[in-house]
Amino acid sequence: MILLFGMMLFFIMVGMELGTAMGLSGMLYILYSWLGPSPIPLSIIPQNFMYGLDSFPLLAVPLFMLAGELMEKGGVTERLVRFARALVGHITGGLANVSVVVNMIMAGMSGSSVADAAATGTILIPAMKKAKYPPAMAAAVIASSATIGPIIPPSIPFVLIGSMTGVSIGRLFLGGAVPGIFMGLMLLVVTYLIARKRKMAKESEFNVKELVVSGRDAVLCLLMPLVVLGTMVFGIATPTEAAGIAVAYALFLGGVIYREFTWQSLLEAARNSAVTTASITFTIAGASVIAWVATAEQVGPKLAQVFLSITDNPLLIIFMINALLLLLGFPLEPIPMIMMLIPILMPVIKQLHIDPVHFIVIFTINIQLALLTPPVGANLFVVTAISKSTILGVSRELIPFLAALLVALVILIIYPPLTLWLPKVLMG
Repeated sequence: MILLFGMMLFFIMVGMELGTAMGLSGMLYILYSWLGPSPIPLSIIPQNFMYGLDSFPLLAVPLFMLAGELMEKGGVTERLVRFARALVGHITGGLANVSVVVNMIMAGMSGSSVADAAATGTILIPAMKKAKYPPAMAAAVIASSATIGPIIPPSIPFVLIGSMTGVSIGRLFLGGAVPGIFMGLMLLVVTYLIARKRKMAKESEFNVKELVVSGRDAVLCLLMPLVVLGTMVFGIATPTEAAGIAVAYALFLGGVIYREFTWQSLLEAARNSAVTTASITFTIAGASVIAWVATAEQVGPKLAQVFLSITDNPLLIIFMINALLLLLGFPLEPIPMIMMLIPILMPVIKQLHIDPVHFIVIFTINIQLALLTPPVGANLFVVTAISKSTILGVSRELIPFLAALLVALVILIIYPPLTLWLPKVLMG
């Protein structure tokens, strides 16, 4: 297995596309087995390419992506920014607070961190620069708050992991709600402290009339997460059907209520979601080969024995796993980490009798931090390009925000009820 993962990391480091790197590594490992007494049939490769994608819940991924694109093109982001401005713009931190709140709300629509960073960054980073915020700080606020996107439901990583493991996607969505809000509150504390230290001005004075007007204009946008989650919690729709409802709702808002769609914007939304979906599905197909090899080689049980040989304390083992994830987050992106590590780690979690919903939420939060760290942090590169800053400058400004997210992660690890309370209340 060291050979397998070594090859894969090498291919990724030399710039090979992720799905190709994983699929090629799995194929070479299978070919290598022909040198021994127990060759693995080559038919395993195409079988797993197809098997990895033969999943009804995976249909939710392109649908949620399309819903997010449609919400962005339909004028939702601008209305949410206006509402967030009226809600928290008067607090010390001004537009930085607005950025965090907008990303918390956008998290309930797209399920994608990078999409949220691009959508909110395009509007708020220029606004913060105009308000005399340092460009690198403006970028850091957007990048860090966008990591909440896949935690507050809906969530593309939760759909992927739920379809791989059989864990209820509805329970995962509910499990991410409180941790996502908690992460946002931690970031708001950091923006307040930084703004106070740097003597940054408030965005505006509190205005009840503006709050009511902007809230009324944005209320239909704010209802979308409740509509999507409610249909699943009450058994009206499966996650895939709920994703279809999200697309229909986004079309209704942008086309009928706000009337901001054009044929060009609709085609652009469809193209963007199709390109991203193709990239994800190809990565899933390639990773399925590695997942099969890891299962056949009993990597999960062997890893469990390694951890148990060190300690039998589940909390310490979770901390060790999270330390490993943080290290892997530097060279890897979230989707490859999901496809490679979930088949290996879930047997460990089952053997330790750790609640899978709690672990998957913690796992997802951890891998989102990879989007903030070079050399492959997608959020970092997106906001750096928008702000016209430097990777080094944004990385330096990210340190307090990253520290806040790590503190939130530790608290969520130590205190599982923050994650499990809502699923237990609503789904038993």
